[in-house]
Amino acid sequence: MSVATNGHRSLQTLPRERLIDRAAEAIKDHILTNELKGGDRLPSELELARSLGVSRNVIRQAVSSLEMLGVVSVARGRGIYVADLADTGVFRQLAAWIDPSEIVDSEYIAVRAIFERGIYELIIQNASGEDLDQIAALGAALESSSAEVDFSRLHDEYHQACLAATGNRFLMTLGTILYRFFWSLVAVGPRVRRVSTEEMKTSHRRMAAMLRERQVDMVPEIVSLHLGVHGLGGVN
Repeated sequence: MSVATNGHRSLQTLPRERLIDRAAEAIKDHILTNELKGGDRLPSELELARSLGVSRNVIRQAVSSLEMLGVVSVARGRGIYVADLADTGVFRQLAAWIDPSEIVDSEYIAVRAIFERGIYELIIQNASGEDLDQIAALGAALESSSAEVDFSRLHDEYHQACLAATGNRFLMTLGTILYRFFWSLVAVGPRVRRVSTEEMKTSHRRMAAMLRERQVDMVPEIVSLHLGVHGLGGVN
C-alpha cells in the first residue's frame, strides 16, 4: 500500500524488519526521488508513519538519526525540513580543511574540470529526452532572468537537473555538496576568477544545446564553456 503526500510520489509501505534504518532510507529516497532541496518541507511524522506503515516512534527515531547526519533539520512545532547542505558536517569539514586564500585559479579550474567532465559524460550516456528538455528549459529561463534571486535559484535548479540526469543517485548527493563548496570558493577566494553573471546566462543555454548532441568528444568544450576558460583538452 502507498499513500501520496504533499503532491509528491508516494512512499511505499515497509516490511517490519530493521524498521528504523529502513524508514530512514525511505525518507532519504523520498528526498532524492522528488529532487527536494534545502529548506523544502517533508511530510509530518504522522504522514510519514501512515505512508510507511510504521509507528510514529519509529519515524521519530529515523528522523533523529537523519538529523544527526545533517540530512534533515527539525523545527520544533513547525515540521521536518531538508537540511541546507551548507550546514552539514561534510560541508563544514571541507571548509575547515581548505583555506580559500591559498587556492589559485589554475588549481581550482583543474579540479572543477575533472569533476564536471564526469557529470557531462554520464548525462550524455544516461539522460532521457525529458531530462535534456528540462535542462534546456532551465538554461533558457536562466538566460532571460533579470533579478539576482531568480538567477541564483535557476542556476541551482539547472545544476540539480544536470546531476539528476546522470542517473547516479550517489552523485546527486555528493555533487550537490561539491557544487555548493565550489561556489563558496568562487565567492570568497581572492585568487579564483569569478565568471560574470552575463557570461553564465549565455553559457548554460549553450551547454544544454551541446548536451543534446550526445557527443562525448564535445565534453571538454562544454566544461571550458561552463568554467569560462579555453583549451580544456588539457587545462590552461
